Amino acid sequence: MQFLVPNLLVGCLAVSVSQAQVANGVPNRLTVDEQESGWVLLFDGQTGSGWHSPSSDRFPDGFWVVEDGFLKGRRVGNRATDLTTVARYRNFELTLEWKIAPGGNSGIKYFVGRSAKLVFEDGKVPAPEGEITPGPNAFFSETTSGFEYQMIDDERHPDKDNSKTRSGSLYQFFGPAEKLTRPSGQLNQSRIVVKGTFVEHWLNGVKTASMDWTSEEFRSALDHVPGRSKRVVDYLNQDCPIALQSHTGEVWFRSIKLRRLPVVH
Repeated sequence: MQFLVPNLLVGCLAVSVSQAQVANGVPNRLTVDEQESGWVLLFDGQTGSGWHSPSSDRFPDGFWVVEDGFLKGRRVGNRATDLTTVARYRNFELTLEWKIAPGGNSGIKYFVGRSAKLVFEDGKVPAPEGEITPGPNAFFSETTSGFEYQMIDDERHPDKDNSKTRSGSLYQFFGPAEKLTRPSGQLNQSRIVVKGTFVEHWLNGVKTASMDWTSEEFRSALDHVPGRSKRVVDYLNQDCPIALQSHTGEVWFRSIKLRRLPVVH
């Protein structure tokens, strides 16, 4: 289910950088027009500057690498970690390009806080939260909780069959009625807009989710999502980092561009 933002607000959130510009321009570079419009690069294409792990102020080398102009997330053994911005944001527009390995699962998280996810050592089956403790067969994986823009291989990953969990969805809340991603290994363009209490997700030029978190529709949806997703209410209306998720399979990000939007009162 999608909830449309009022037309007046849509006009305010008009895209100043078209998907074609992102796709056809020079990767990891800003045009003069973008710079004049307040856009900044969150990834320079060469270093991990401006990013760190959720559990420290250091870039998580090995779990994330800079490769051929991409930020690449991957598992090391059975473990993975999210990657978060040093800077914090509240009202913003974000665009980027991404691709994912066959069967992969990743995402972009915002309005996030630190979280620890308990998983089995074999890395295959998540452990029920609160039911077992770390030990020889389980460990806590440092991650983030908040709103998530879902990114998966929509041809192979099981989440593809649910509109609320396929690529472009506001994970477990609202999502697109059909698959909009390109095949694994090919680039996709994504856009997230957060202005006041309104959120929009776009994938390859199509709006995939929109909602107002003060609405009855959102409150109703919140009643039916798992506990980890409910934690987002602890971070709404705060300046928070943006996180890239490394979950299963390799994932690549580039041309990560953001501009802050005026504060809504």
